[in-house]
Formats: sequence, structure tokens, C-alpha cells
Amino acid sequence: MEFELRNLYFQRSSGEFVLLKADMTEDEALINIGAFLKEHNFKSYYTRSWEENGIKWFDVGSHTKFFLWASD
Repeated sequence: MEFELRNLYFQRSSGEFVLLKADMTEDEALINIGAFLKEHNFKSYYTRSWEENGIKWFDVGSHTKFFLWASD
């Protein structure tokens, strides 16, 4: 899948990617991740991130679901 720059995606445990929000900074992406977790009643005790090929991955502790932000 090709990810558009500055967009926030959610990867479901099935591997499917869903666009959550478009055109945002990394800080805004983190705020939206927090809002998404709160809306879905998921308590995250840590956030781990890494970058691969211009894509920043965020692991919030589920081990099967991830957030991605396509960096500039």
C-alpha cells in the first residue's frame, strides 16, 4: 500500500490499513492517536515508535494493531 504524506493510518490486526486523518503534523497525529484510543476504551501504558522508509510506526501496546504516520 502506498501511504500519502502527512496522513495518519491505523493498521487493524487483520493487516488492513484505514485512513484516520489527513494532512497533519506528527504532533497532531499523536493527539489523534490518543483520541482514538480514548474513544475505543484502550488504555496504553507506553508508546514505542520507529521509522521505516519514511513511515513512522507507533505501537501503543496492543502488539497486533499499529498507527502509521507518513512523514515528510
